[in-house]
Amino acid sequence: MDIVSCGTINDTKTLISDLLSDYNINVRPIANQSQAVNVTVQAYIKSIQEFDEVQGKFSFIGALMVMWEDVNMVWNPALYGHVYEVTLLYPNVWIPELVLSSPSDDVDSLGQKWNRIRYLYNGLAIWVPVDLIESTCSVNVRNYPFDTQKCITSFNSLGYNEYEVQLVAATDKFSLEVYQENTIWSIEKTEVKITQTGGGSQIDLIIYLNRKPSFVIINVVMPILFLSLLNVFVFLLIPESGERVSYCITVLLAIAVFMTIVSDMLPRSSEPVPIISFKLMMDMIISSFIVFVAIQNLTWYHRDENVTIPPWLKSVYKRLSCVCCRHKNIIPTLKRMNKKNNTKVKVISVSEFEKDPIEKKISRLVEEHVEETEVTWKKLSMLMDRVALIGFTAASFASFVIFLVVTAVTSS
Repeated sequence: MDIVSCGTINDTKTLISDLLSDYNINVRPIANQSQAVNVTVQAYIKSIQEFDEVQGKFSFIGALMVMWEDVNMVWNPALYGHVYEVTLLYPNVWIPELVLSSPSDDVDSLGQKWNRIRYLYNGLAIWVPVDLIESTCSVNVRNYPFDTQKCITSFNSLGYNEYEVQLVAATDKFSLEVYQENTIWSIEKTEVKITQTGGGSQIDLIIYLNRKPSFVIINVVMPILFLSLLNVFVFLLIPESGERVSYCITVLLAIAVFMTIVSDMLPRSSEPVPIISFKLMMDMIISSFIVFVAIQNLTWYHRDENVTIPPWLKSVYKRLSCVCCRHKNIIPTLKRMNKKNNTKVKVISVSEFEKDPIEKKISRLVEEHVEETEVTWKKLSMLMDRVALIGFTAASFASFVIFLVVTAVTSS
């Protein structure tokens, strides 16, 4: 059988007048004052407004459904035209003041003066304050941009001891029924915990946030990789172009600009230091070495041939030349002879020579030929260009792969 309320406006006025006639907002609404008022809290989140990593500020639109029993608000509906519930402004009645204990700005209590509290005839009070909650959050950007943040928003029942007001969590997590997705952050999970601090009861609202890394990958991480690879192309420029030094310094400055951009997006703290900062620093070091090698190669290339080459440089050149020679055909002139004389000459490589003792002898002859090759400053410069191109390309790729691996391992 459905309950039908047929109370008039006079019935409601009379009811409210009778309820508030002897009401004292300074007295806890429980018959036995030696017992605690149990306040049940259910947390809701509507949307994430802002998460400022630099200032450590987390704000979201949320609500708390707060319920308790008020013995002063019990009535017999039959005496008041079957009015089963009324709503009152919260400054007129007792409420469990919930003060944000982790504010980013000023300390304030939850709720506004225009909020209303609904009372049922059995004394159950239901208060749903909705507000923009701005709280502090300890930021850990070690794995940026693949980081997960844990933000704790705490409310205390200040002014009351735990034996006077006891907060109780309705559930152990937020209600996400009305949640709207954020473009930067996704909620991994939520928790609601009750703790006792300083003699009072405290409720901790914990939100775990996962960053959506697509924007940072496209606008920061990938350009850093491309700049690292673009940097080594300086060794493909011919020395006569006169643009080598300006090219590599331009790329070095571009990497420095990206370091500034990333540092502006992160909090200025030494612990923990983001892994991406180490990655950028490594790219700066590699780029600085590239500038040094490019200038040194230009010095060698334009050096007078009458200047004697140090023996150790000749030794390095011959060793590297021998290594490079092993991946080529031994006698390139045989190809030209083949085309000129229409003779069939089989050109074989050093790796084929080394299959039997006779071929090893030929391999030694090739090495002796390399030993007799004249070493010039231009040849030395061109060889170092080739070695630097391969070496710095490998170093750039290794730096990027290590960054991804370390970030994935630490984030897991």
